[in-house]
Amino acid sequence: MVLNLKNGQSWRVLDNHPLSIDHQPIYADGKKLFLRDGREKRVGLDQLEVSPDGKWLYYQAIPGPMARIETRYLNDATLTAEEVARHTQKFVETWSTGGTAIDADGNLYASDINTRSVKRITPQGDVSTVIQDPRLVWIDAMWISEGQLWMPSAQINRTPATTGGKPSVVEYPVKLYRLSLPVAPSPRDHQ
Repeated sequence: MVLNLKNGQSWRVLDNHPLSIDHQPIYADGKKLFLRDGREKRVGLDQLEVSPDGKWLYYQAIPGPMARIETRYLNDATLTAEEVARHTQKFVETWSTGGTAIDADGNLYASDINTRSVKRITPQGDVSTVIQDPRLVWIDAMWISEGQLWMPSAQINRTPATTGGKPSVVEYPVKLYRLSLPVAPSPRDHQ
């Protein structure tokens, strides 16, 4: 949904577009995730980040890939769904991702819930591992402050909603990790 905050008008974009839907299973800690009824856990469009200059919207379903589109095509309510769809681009072939964040330089940070790591994706699409640690269980809803990457360990893959209804094995208290990095938050995240 796009919402014009000035006039209250809203419209849908990228409905059922191949880069917005859940076309792959989700894996965490090497295991495919299942709903209580035994079906594969599927989650469509979940990660959203806007580049610091406002030009690009980066997005992906949890299992990837990451795509992008120039925001000007989303901001124009007169464009048809087909016209908007023509401007989408597959950006990076990503992995099962619990959460993302973006820094002031346009680097994206995407958790890898299968390898308990966080990876950096440059604006050019280059990928590198920032951190990998056994404590990083389903990192979700990351954010960046001056010099810090904050990483909540949500452990969603340990809940009955993803284990086919098996009892929860979430370890309490749920942890929030912080990694010192030479980063600043995107001005679009902190206005």
